[in-house]
Amino acid sequence: MAISTVTRQRARGVLRNMCLLMLFMLVICGSVRADEPGNAGMEPAPDVRILDLDLSFGLNLSALATMQDEPAEDGAEEEEEFKDETGTDPRDFNNKFMPYYRYTELKNGVEVHDWTIFGLYAFTPRLAMTYEIPLRYMDYSEAIPDFGPAILPGGPPIPGFGASGPASGSNEFGLGDSIFRFFYKPESLEWETPCTWGPRKGETLKWSLIPLIETTVPTNTDDILGSDTWVLSPGFAIAGDTPTFGFIAAMFFYDFNAIKDTDEPYVSRFRGRIFLMQPFSKPGPKWHDGLYMMPEFQPAYDLRTSHFSFWVGPEFGKVFAGDRTVTVYAKPGWGVDPSIPGDREFSFEVGVRIFF
Repeated sequence: MAISTVTRQRARGVLRNMCLLMLFMLVICGSVRADEPGNAGMEPAPDVRILDLDLSFGLNLSALATMQDEPAEDGAEEEEEFKDETGTDPRDFNNKFMPYYRYTELKNGVEVHDWTIFGLYAFTPRLAMTYEIPLRYMDYSEAIPDFGPAILPGGPPIPGFGASGPASGSNEFGLGDSIFRFFYKPESLEWETPCTWGPRKGETLKWSLIPLIETTVPTNTDDILGSDTWVLSPGFAIAGDTPTFGFIAAMFFYDFNAIKDTDEPYVSRFRGRIFLMQPFSKPGPKWHDGLYMMPEFQPAYDLRTSHFSFWVGPEFGKVFAGDRTVTVYAKPGWGVDPSIPGDREFSFEVGVRIFF
């Protein structure tokens, strides 16, 4: 479906204001919810689990709970098993704020700097939403004329990345496209398998299949900062425990245009995100406590151009446990054999995850 330029500009302004208003409401609701009597210090119920997509994932504290030196007291074992004070268990579900900065360099010479407001808000124990609103600076002074489409880490393709290049100047600063993801975790799609090897041999490994939908809203303040396309990305996620106290999680999407500007190309793309998290130590007071590593793999296949791209990004992080648990991390990334102008060559991300 195509829309006129005037209509697109008006709609983009309305959507941008709606996104900012929604973000403000989520922050207020999260603060009130955390300050309600009886909520302070509460731990999530055993069945309150969902895939945190940011995402960025991190330390699976539910698995690390089994690494305690002393066994849990009777009646508390189930609660400890699902406890997550880091905001990083892929099936756990808590309100949190996870801002990050990311630098990305494309094969065509474009440099992208994103300062992103990112967080998760839980509507119910089985329904949640993540929001991702980037403030973006793009330097294309060294870019080649053909910009080409691009896929930034963690998001769908940006088809309006300037197929004909910028009109003038060598940089642009403003708001980029906003990304919202909605997750539903039905109890009927949860199951358990016995662990037959490794440190957790004899225990039970828990798995979940989670339907989800991602939507990219064209809130960009300039054409070069994003797309003029509303992209829908239905998909699903699967996540489970590993025998080595970590987890494996995978998400798969199909990206397509819901509404687009007449000058923008059609989007038809399969995209995946695969995570493998391995903790090295449980959270504690020492410098080497709470350390983990989590590589991420992002395959993508464009059905229109028959182009396949692949990106790898290992995350290294540390969990600081206290009255309010905080996780900090760094995540370099590299494109594997980038072949078109919009492919990623290198990226570097740093961020923090804070519980409310």
